[in-house]
Amino acid sequence: MVAQPVRILLFSDIHGNAAALEAVLADSARHGPYDLTLCLGDLVWAGPRPAEVLARLRSLCGDDPSGQAGPAACLFGNCDRILLDENAKPPAKDGQRVARHRDWMLSRLSAADLAFLRQLPFSQRVAPLPGHELLAVHANPRNVDDPIRPDLSDGAIDAVIGPADFQVLAFGHVHIPSVRLWRGRLLLNVASVGLSMDGDPRAAYSVLTWAGGGWQVAQYRVEYDVQRVARDMRRGGLPRGGHFAERLLAARYA
Repeated sequence: MVAQPVRILLFSDIHGNAAALEAVLADSARHGPYDLTLCLGDLVWAGPRPAEVLARLRSLCGDDPSGQAGPAACLFGNCDRILLDENAKPPAKDGQRVARHRDWMLSRLSAADLAFLRQLPFSQRVAPLPGHELLAVHANPRNVDDPIRPDLSDGAIDAVIGPADFQVLAFGHVHIPSVRLWRGRLLLNVASVGLSMDGDPRAAYSVLTWAGGGWQVAQYRVEYDVQRVARDMRRGGLPRGGHFAERLLAARYA
């Protein structure tokens, strides 16, 4: 049994930043074509253009009247859950502030947008050959909350991941790109399209290629008009838009 070459585009954590998403899709085209495109969750929360992001992703994933699915899939993230579940609240966050943000987001999304979000799966698997499986998730294989931070020890990662039934784990959630080996397996953090947190405000995405002998990874950054998006955050009515604009420009966790 010989697997055919497989090429996968991966990105995550768009956070309502339509300009960054368009920049990633345009730039990534030069490295294609792709057999599959995977978006790993956190699609709209905290950004100024939630409807535009979902329109683009629904189109990418083949969400059209014909019902024909395209070669793309989106996964469910922790911020997608917070948007859909009024009882969900991030740890240490003010409940009223979260509710105001949710109400603003919901006022801009259609019933079809929300239906799209509700049907997103938790994970996606790709197996070109037995024993060489790619598992794509938002945060980790168990839930959408516990982060796999770049500075975690192997033992700490054991506790987050649990039994590993994959050769490559691709994830986002932590907005810092990284690649590392763990217990003989590859851990790929594709980071964030729309809200980078490693000091580099450019959008991030990754490409995984199976060429017959194993997986190869490439990570890319792409510029977009970050200042324009920050102005949109401040002036477009987004609750706490000034706060999110500062985070976008600083590209750092507080």
